[in-house]
Amino acid sequence: MLHLPRDHDAQLTHKVATRILHEPRLLDERITVQVQNSVVDLAGTVGSLYARLTAADIARSTPGVADVCNRLELARVADVTLDPDVSLDPDVKLDPDIKLDPDMRPPGTRALDMQAPGTRAPDSFDEIIARWDDEPPKSASPAQTFRVGAGVTAGVAVMLWLVVVPEFGLAGLFIVLPFVFVALALARLARSVDTTD
Repeated sequence: MLHLPRDHDAQLTHKVATRILHEPRLLDERITVQVQNSVVDLAGTVGSLYARLTAADIARSTPGVADVCNRLELARVADVTLDPDVSLDPDVKLDPDIKLDPDMRPPGTRALDMQAPGTRAPDSFDEIIARWDDEPPKSASPAQTFRVGAGVTAGVAVMLWLVVVPEFGLAGLFIVLPFVFVALALARLARSVDTTD
């Protein structure tokens, strides 16, 4: 395992932050840079997807950076353009010199989601991190939990029945029956919770 001195991360933080500060396309953006074990963590709020990708590209291209965790959030949901000169506002006419390449568009995306030539699309990890807080965690209802528990317990009971009863005969039933009763109790609990909801 490679152990780098702590001042290496501090130097790398300084290098990345300085490059981002000197980038004219990111002058008005609020970006925090932290480095741990040569992995750059970008946090803050930016005005466009273009700025988000630019900051990540600058960090990635800095010598000594092993990886980048891009946690930059967009200031507004509508700010998803890759180029600051491209507008999604229907009242604003797009510059005719900006050509969007339809071959670069992933399946299922709209024409507005296409990227301008020369820019790179965000990688899937960046997209996951960008939308991490968008969806609240889905928790199972108590009835679902009881149903799953009943199913798992019934499955264990069947497996035990197939293995233990042929080997031990009637004595094996004393091992299998508690699982059957637990599965039935959980199924009954699931039904009673369903009726109370």
